[in-house]
Amino acid sequence: MKLCLTFSPLYVKWVYANLKLGGSSMPIFKTLDVPDNVKHAIVSGISTAITNDIPDIISDYKLPTNNGIGQFRWNFIHRRVEENLGGRFQHSYVSRGPWKILILFESVLGFTFSIMSESNLSRLKMHLPDGIHYSEALLSKNVGYDVIHGQMCLERFKHQRSPSDVEKLRDTLLKDFVGIVKNHILILFDYMNHNITSSRAVLLTPEYNIAFEEDWSNYLQTPYIIGKSSIFEDMINDDTEPLVRFKQNVQLVSEESIVSLPTKLMTVNN
Repeated sequence: MKLCLTFSPLYVKWVYANLKLGGSSMPIFKTLDVPDNVKHAIVSGISTAITNDIPDIISDYKLPTNNGIGQFRWNFIHRRVEENLGGRFQHSYVSRGPWKILILFESVLGFTFSIMSESNLSRLKMHLPDGIHYSEALLSKNVGYDVIHGQMCLERFKHQRSPSDVEKLRDTLLKDFVGIVKNHILILFDYMNHNITSSRAVLLTPEYNIAFEEDWSNYLQTPYIIGKSSIFEDMINDDTEPLVRFKQNVQLVSEESIVSLPTKLMTVNN
C-alpha cells in the first residue's frame, strides 16, 4: 500500500528551512541561464520526433498497430535533439539495461540534461524500482536548494540506497564528459496521442522534490530551423557600404546554402 502526501509550497519551504541548523533557509536556485535558441532546439527536437516522425513511419509503412511505439519514439527524440543542438553540448549515449539514454552536458554552466516524459516522472515519484534508477544517480548532487514543490511518499522509504553505489553509477553515466558537473536538469514533456502538450525544465532534489522549474511550452509554437540565426540574418541586417559593394560584384548564393554553413562547420565535442 502506497501513501503519498502532497504539501503546499509554503509548508514545504517551512519544513526544509527548519530542518537546517538554526532554522536558516537554503539557497534558491534562480535561473538556468540557457540561451533561448538552445531551449527551442531541444523542445522542437522532442516535438518533431513525436508529432512528425512517428506518424510518418506509421503512415509510410501502413502499420495497422503502433505496438512498442512508446519506446521506439526515443530513437527519433535522441536524433532530433542532437541534430538541432549541432554540437553546442557534449553528449553521450549510456546503457541502462537493454536501453540507451541521451545525456547532454553544458560545460560552462556545469549542467547535465536528460529527457523524460511527465508520466514516467510521476511513476518514479510513486514507486522506485528495486535497482537504482539512472535519475537517482544524476540527481544525487542536486542538494542544498530550497524546495518550491514537494511530496512526501512513504513508499520511497522502502528503498535504502547505498551512497557508494549511487556515486558509482553516477560516475559511470558521466564518464565521457570533460568538465565539472554541478547539477542535473530534467527536461520533461507531456503528450496526447501524437501531440506534445507541454514542456518544462526542472531541477529535482534527490527526493524528487522541485527546487526550480521553468516552462518551455512556448517553444512548441514555432518550428526550429537549424542555423537560421547566423550568417544570413547578419547580412540582411547590415547596410554598411562594404556589404553594398559585395552585393554588386558577387552573385549571392541562396538563403538555404548560407543558412546551412554554420551547421556543416560545427562538430560534436564529445
